[in-house]
Order: sequence, then C-alpha cells, then structure tokens
Amino acid sequence: MVYQLFSPMKGTSTGIVDQYCNTALVQAVLITICYILLFYAVDLGTKIFHFHFKSKIAKFYKPAILLIGLLLFIPSLGRKMIEMKIPDYFHELQTASTIYEDYFVEPSDVEITFPEKKRNLILIYMESMETTYASVEDGGGKPVEYIPELVELANENISFSDRQGFGGAYSMYGTDWTMAALLATSTGATYKFPFDGNSSGNYEKYLPGIVSLGDILQQEGYQNYFMCGSDAQFGGRRDFYTQHGNYEILDYGQAVERGVVPEDYFEFWGIEDEKLYQFAKQELEEISKEEVPFNFTMLTVDTHHPDGYHCQLCEETYPTQYENALRCASKQAVDFVEWIQQQPWYENTTIVITGDHISMKADFWDDIGDYRRKTYNCFINCAAENEDENTKERIFCALDLFPTILGSINVKIEGNRLGLGTNLFSSQMTLSEEIGFEQENNELKPYSAYYFNHFIVN
Repeated sequence: MVYQLFSPMKGTSTGIVDQYCNTALVQAVLITICYILLFYAVDLGTKIFHFHFKSKIAKFYKPAILLIGLLLFIPSLGRKMIEMKIPDYFHELQTASTIYEDYFVEPSDVEITFPEKKRNLILIYMESMETTYASVEDGGGKPVEYIPELVELANENISFSDRQGFGGAYSMYGTDWTMAALLATSTGATYKFPFDGNSSGNYEKYLPGIVSLGDILQQEGYQNYFMCGSDAQFGGRRDFYTQHGNYEILDYGQAVERGVVPEDYFEFWGIEDEKLYQFAKQELEEISKEEVPFNFTMLTVDTHHPDGYHCQLCEETYPTQYENALRCASKQAVDFVEWIQQQPWYENTTIVITGDHISMKADFWDDIGDYRRKTYNCFINCAAENEDENTKERIFCALDLFPTILGSINVKIEGNRLGLGTNLFSSQMTLSEEIGFEQENNELKPYSAYYFNHFIVN
C-alpha cells in the first residue's frame, strides 16, 4: 500500500478505480453526508425550540455530536489498521534484520559462466497464476479444474514443486504484488520501502546498487525486451527495466503506435491478453532475425482482480467471469507456447512461465480447505545440468527463480546462489530449506541496513 502511494498511478485499470469508487469512496461520502445532515438538523432543532444561547444543554450538543462521531470512527479505523497490518509495518520499521548481511550473494562476488552458444530466453509472468486453480485431483486446491492446459504443460516439462506431484512456490513477504515479484525473480531481493530516518534514498534511480537478471544478460550481449498490455510506467516497471538491463519497453502505448490496436482502443488495463499475444508474435518474428541472443520478458493481465477480463476467446464454462478468465488464460498461454515451438529459432530458446504472485481476489478461496496457496512455474526446453533432478519436494519462493532462470539457459553459477535465491536445478538447499520458510519470511520483514546502504543509496 505504501509503495503504491508513492508510485505512478498512470496506467491503472479503470476496473480498479471503479471498484474503489463503488465501495470505499461511496460509503465514505454517504457517511459523511449523513453526519453533516445530523449535525445541522440538531442545530436547526435547537433554534426552533429556542434552545440556542439559552439552554445549558445547547452549548454541549455540538461537542457531543463530534465526540459521538469520534467514538464511532476511531474503533472502525483501528480495526482497518489491524486488518491492513499497519501496526506490524511500523513495528518492522523499528526493528532490524541481518539476513542480507548473512546470506545475500552479490552477483559480482561469484563467477557466472555462460555457454559458448548463448540461448534465447522467453520469460512469461502470468498475472496471479496459482497452482490453487488446479483441481484437488491434479494437485491443486479447487474442486474443479480451471487450468488443465497449464497443469498438463507443467507435467510434460520441468516444474518445481513443494510435493511429489504438481505444486509450486511459496509466497514470501515483500514479493506478493506484481512489481515486487518482478524484482524478486530478477534480483533475488524483496522490495523494501526505502525509509531510513529522514532520508529517502535516490528516487530518481530504481535501486541503483542492485544487479538484476537484465543487467547480467545485457553484459553478456543480450538484447532485453519487456512487454505488457498496460502502461509500463505503472508501479515503476519502466524505471526498473530501463535502468537495469536497458530493456526495450513494449507496452500499451507501443501497441497503439505499432498498429496492434487502434488509437482509441482501451480495454481493462490497456490491451487484453488476446491482443498481447498477437503483439508478442509480431515482435518475436522481428527480434529473432537479429544476430544477438534475446531475453523477451512479458506480463499478462487478464487474470487480474477484481474479476479478470472476459475476451472474445473466453467460453462460458463456469458461473463467474473470473473462473472463465482463468480457463481462457490457461488456453491462451499454452497456445502461445505451441506457436513458439513451431518457430525455427525455438531449438535454441528456453521458455519460463511463472505466476507473478498469488491472487488478490479475496472472495475466491472458501472451498480450498487448508490448501497452501502457491505460484505456478514451468520451464520448457531447458539446457540445465541435472535438470530432471531436485525438482520435487522443494521449499522455495520467488527469490529462488533469479538464479534458476539463469540455470535454465545453461549458465553456471559458482555456489549456485545469487541474491537470496538458490538455483533449483542444483542440489544446493534453498534458504527456506536451510533456515526454515517461516524464519526467512520473518527475517525479511524488518529494516535492513545492508539493503538500504547497498541497493538504495549506492
């Protein structure tokens, strides 16, 4: 919440704004109007009955109404603050952790070796894609199967799991919204808001001291691309990708400029995934003609809360729009993968699909029992050593995908750790496995002097 307050609002979905206006804003305005009317009604009543300036009671009615309003408001505010964990947040700012000093591996401190023939990378972040959407029979948490195509794709390829069957990555503190997830999977670090007394760090630069996946690939001669169907400025994505890896940004504005959609076209967050995949195919056909290896990173959007997006490809299989959007997203992603596999450059290309974070749709989980929600992952056409080993019964999170993505394109990492992440293709224990997931999660919450001094004010 704090991060978003200080981030650009440009590019926000109209659905998110509408939801706020129709719920929180409307309630606040109505309550305020009722309170004002009550205040003036009592004031008018005192005048009508000649209480004004005469009755001893009259001079107390306004303070009394204000006091009643405060007594109603303060408990409600307190409950909301607790629900949003605001006291916990301020407590975390007053405590400190040394997890970065103790465990963070700077990429510059270890040897990172690329193969002689560098592989292309296509990295697909699927909005809010969880293993939970699979049926209980297939290893998910739902009584029905919403993502059969993605489950089959994971079972046919490499998919890291917390169990023997279909599973995924645990949701770690500081990685559970889109920009934080992009950061975690690209740097092995969580997002920590840059507070240090009265200093706020250098906001003109996005974590200038951190080394990302894009930085490493750019140094090795890769051309980096980031594609999304919304305005890339939202949430600081443009700043991050342009400053770390010099990515070419292909967002909603570029889709309009390049004729993918008309100038007046705007759906959901900009363009829906159907148009996004068309845009991706168009660009990949051109990118693949270049003589340098490429990293093509894209972010889907149709499964975003509150209700997802229902495009012309979606069928009415389930009762709600969100359910149908999930199924449609599953089909479209696998269709896109199959298109890539038919291209002449596929042989030297690795595809990675991962959910960015677990869904924020709060009213969709009553039927999952004690199932622990996790994000989806699938690695296709890898070139990692021992790629069929160490994939099951792993406790891992988004931080571990940073070195694992490099491992999937046959990059050798000294010690198999980068940032706070571990290359899952190796036998090296993840930090969650070494010190326990709960301890790691708790250690990531407090203030970190290392994080501030090395990444923010560098």
